[in-house]
Parts: sequence; C-alpha cells; structure tokens
Amino acid sequence: MENKANHCIHCTVKSCANHAKTSNYCVLDTVSIGTHECHPTVSQCVDCESFVLDTCTDGKCSVK
Repeated sequence: MENKANHCIHCTVKSCANHAKTSNYCVLDTVSIGTHECHPTVSQCVDCESFVLDTCTDGKCSVK
C-alpha cells in the first residue's frame, strides 16, 4: 500500500522515508520541527525532527 501525500506538508527531501516519492509532499499527518541552536536566527538552524533516512539499494529498501 502506497502512502498518500499530505498536501498540507510540502517537502523536497527525497532521501526521507516519509517523502511521498511521486510528489514533493510528506506522507505524515503531522511533523515535528525543532532546532539544534539555543536561539535560531536563520532557517539553516531549524530541523525537521520527523526525518527518517530511507535507504534503497538494488530494489531492496530499509529504513534507518
């Protein structure tokens, strides 16, 4: 069963297991956004904490 894209969450991170794959959206109902800085001042300091690395090799996929 293929996950359905959530058109409320735009995402271009294709290496994430939660990426819709067929379109630039996330398949999750909600995402967690956080930061690795005490007082973030630029977008590079903000992180999607729902990111899960999706690794596929030779047609075999595993989530890490």
